[in-house]
Amino acid sequence: MSAERNPSKCKVLLVEDTQTLLQMVSMTLEERGYTVIQASDGITALEMLAEHAPEAIVLDINLPDIDGFELCKRIKSEPRSRNIPVLMMTAMGKSGFEVMSIEAGADDFIPKPIDPMVLDARIQMVVRRMRRERFANALTGLPANALTEERLNFQIARGKPFALSFIDIDGLRAYNQRYGHDRGDLVIRHLANLTLEALRFNGTAEPFVGHLGGDDFVFVSDPDVSERIGDSIVRGFELSVLDFYDDEDRAHGGFNLKNRRGDMERHGPLTVSIAVVNVTDVMPSSVVALMDVGAELLRYAKQLGGGTVVMERRQSEAPAPASDEAESE
Repeated sequence: MSAERNPSKCKVLLVEDTQTLLQMVSMTLEERGYTVIQASDGITALEMLAEHAPEAIVLDINLPDIDGFELCKRIKSEPRSRNIPVLMMTAMGKSGFEVMSIEAGADDFIPKPIDPMVLDARIQMVVRRMRRERFANALTGLPANALTEERLNFQIARGKPFALSFIDIDGLRAYNQRYGHDRGDLVIRHLANLTLEALRFNGTAEPFVGHLGGDDFVFVSDPDVSERIGDSIVRGFELSVLDFYDDEDRAHGGFNLKNRRGDMERHGPLTVSIAVVNVTDVMPSSVVALMDVGAELLRYAKQLGGGTVVMERRQSEAPAPASDEAESE
């Protein structure tokens, strides 16, 4: 007998290629009050993700078209879906599965055969975490996704010029491999403090810094000081980041790590890339449109190399390609 819908439960996208298991897990979740969207392959999952707004994704590793790890990476690389928690499920007994899942961006994992009570508890756990982080990031205490979206909606509705800047640390994955995530978290908190100090120092009338998760930050400032603030953050980070390295690595200006091919690869000091979107003449149609422009520009900044600030001045609703509109320094 189906249970009554529990309003605390949520909409789940279930991606599983075995029809018997797909139906069984769907029924299990629906009996516990979830709304379930089904997909039997990766392409369908991406289509369902675009059409619906699930609060969690339960994802099988073995899919007929896209490898589950790769699908998770794609989900986490898109601004619109990167904050949806992903649970990986598999019957694989191979060691290292948990590490591979985490590296792909998964928020949790669960082995087959699926225990309904465990699956329910795991979904509830990651969704509660996601809902908390929508308001304040646990690592920095800065406004997270929901409050950032609220602030940007306010900026757009007000119709006055503003600048939105996107920040990302270059090379943090290798740094975490070398020193561990706890030390990486110290670097992220340091960047948050540098950003706040740069905004205060440059006299922004209504400064706002949002922490979207991981090492991804955005800040709102006045357009006439946005470039100066970005440059201040980049330079301040360069001058201080070696304090977070051991003496030997500091003396050598970085470290060597084996890559996936087994070759030694050189990693210099961490840097930050910043993309600045000055919204002056034309307001964006939505927060999503603005975030998409910033994400594209940030990818371009990272391609130019570490310690780069790129700018885009919005003159129309359809921005020109980043290579035409961006200015680097």
